[in-house]
Amino acid sequence: MTKHLMVFIVVVASILPQIGLAQTGNSWLENTMYESGKINVVIGVVVLMFLILLVYLISIDRKLKRLEKDDK
Repeated sequence: MTKHLMVFIVVVASILPQIGLAQTGNSWLENTMYESGKINVVIGVVVLMFLILLVYLISIDRKLKRLEKDDK
């Protein structure tokens, strides 16, 4: 589990600086999302999806390790 967590942290740490380099235009979509507060919902849903995926992958990894251990 620690290897997976470390890989996840490295991936997130490598993506975060790229967010700051994104273009800062004033598009209608950006203005609408920020003004109405919907951007918080979008970010929350994306984070929730990543967390669910992470938990699912960790549980599969544990089950696979248990099966490999029982096979030996």
